[in-house]
Amino acid sequence: MQEPKHDKERQYFQVERFTYFSDAVFAISITLLIIEIKIPVLNNATDKLLWHSLSAMGLKFLGFVISFGIVGHYWSVHHRIFGYVVKNSTSLIWINLGFLLTVVTLPFSAALLGEYSADINLKIPYGVYAFNMFLTGMMNYWVWIYVSNPKRHMLTRQISKSRIRLGVYRSLVIPLGFILSFLLFFLSPIVAYCSLLLIPVILHWGMGSLEKRAERDEIIQKKIIPKSDVATHEEAKN
Repeated sequence: MQEPKHDKERQYFQVERFTYFSDAVFAISITLLIIEIKIPVLNNATDKLLWHSLSAMGLKFLGFVISFGIVGHYWSVHHRIFGYVVKNSTSLIWINLGFLLTVVTLPFSAALLGEYSADINLKIPYGVYAFNMFLTGMMNYWVWIYVSNPKRHMLTRQISKSRIRLGVYRSLVIPLGFILSFLLFFLSPIVAYCSLLLIPVILHWGMGSLEKRAERDEIIQKKIIPKSDVATHEEAKN
């Protein structure tokens, strides 16, 4: 693909436009999730009837909470990744657009799942939802692999191989979790839903040792490569 011919001093501005557009897509997508949950309309409503209607929407709310949490997680990951990105490329733009395409389809797949949540024996709604989540996770993985490749020099600093591996493992937790959840759905839909609660546990507490190793390797790397040498390397590269 032909790369855009931006001046070097305008490169950072182009990265900002890139991230602002992505933030807007995330904001719209996460807002649309709740719009699909409709307030029950009852004739001659009583507290008992209203409570029964709200209880019947329990799986819809659960799907909303899970979707909100995952979209929020991907936004935070995107925010962290592009906090270190100092330049973009045509390939990165299209990879990111592919990632955002999977994000904007999440309200639809979540609404489809919510609409038929009362019939837990239906497999297609949950299959569409799980596949959407799988694609989102794999596109997030592709973004990380692309920008973290040291040969592309897209980040503000060189990161350790253990940090790159940690990002890969974290990127794969959600898509693999949803594949496992969909397989469990054939045995028990309730167990399938509950298995998704393991995802935040693994992401935030299950990779502590890998996080410490990445931090340790980067401390060692900083000692081996003094800042003056890094600056010299960057000047030579430019």
